[in-house]
Amino acid sequence: MKKIMIMCAALILFSFTTTRAQAILDKIDRATNKADRAGHTADRTKSTGDKILGLFGKKKDGAASATKTTVKLSGVDFATLKSLNEKLQTAKGVESTKMKYSASGSSITLYHAGSTSDILKALQKSSPDVFAEKNIDGMDDGEISVKLK
Repeated sequence: MKKIMIMCAALILFSFTTTRAQAILDKIDRATNKADRAGHTADRTKSTGDKILGLFGKKKDGAASATKTTVKLSGVDFATLKSLNEKLQTAKGVESTKMKYSASGSSITLYHAGSTSDILKALQKSSPDVFAEKNIDGMDDGEISVKLK
């Protein structure tokens, strides 16, 4: 009889402990569910926002969608390089330029539509004295070398 009473007491005692542990686990589960629902709501909001922005069209990033060509110039002074850069910015197909000057060799990085040979043809039209065939030292995909005398 004593054994039964001890077992009943132990069963009652452990059931209260189990109930408290279950309550803590339920609280953790509810908090996790709230975080999951917040994440799903944020995902749906982003998706809706993307759909709305899709109606207006996306802006194109010129540098990301354009071809990059570096024009390496030797034998050019800063004034000539600056005026050449201004002419290149207005050339057909050129989206943007970045100029670097050095006495030993300067460069202009062009972001443009089309291939390197296409942009060379446009550059020869905009600045024929610099991009004359006698001044072209070399041409490769993404690079044009010009040597001015």
